[in-house]
Amino acid sequence: MAWRSRRRRYAKQWLLLIGIVVVCGWMTTKGLQLLFATGRAEEAELVVDQFYRLEQEGDYGSSWELLHSSMKEQYPKDHYIQQRAHIFMQDFRSETYLYELGKSKSLPGLQLKQNGKELELDHVYAVQVTQDFDTLYGPIQLVQTCYVAEENGEWSLLWKTE
Repeated sequence: MAWRSRRRRYAKQWLLLIGIVVVCGWMTTKGLQLLFATGRAEEAELVVDQFYRLEQEGDYGSSWELLHSSMKEQYPKDHYIQQRAHIFMQDFRSETYLYELGKSKSLPGLQLKQNGKELELDHVYAVQVTQDFDTLYGPIQLVQTCYVAEENGEWSLLWKTE
């Protein structure tokens, strides 16, 4: 009879040990996923920040380089530079602006219609950007959601245009 109670005790200990190993493995996996997801979100936010910093400085050619290929198709570089400068400097009569980024939100995917074509993107981050301009017409605040997607191993920026 004593051997049966020892067997049960060893079985319980083994079950407890297996349970602990499973829980630790699960927690490690979730922790690593969170760590990598946070790193990717920060990378996406950095691209948005870099884009708006360049635009704030009036370097529209460099900011254009951070756009997604579908945006580059829609806005050729020379046209983009001319239009951005025209809107901000001539129409608004604003030399620069302040901007603030919201926290990025991970989206499992995004479907956009760009240039009449359907565009489907995986693993996208949405970042809300608020721009404050002092203009000829008084203070103006623009709020826009930007999307950041990985393209050819690099993060690139998009907006919904349709």
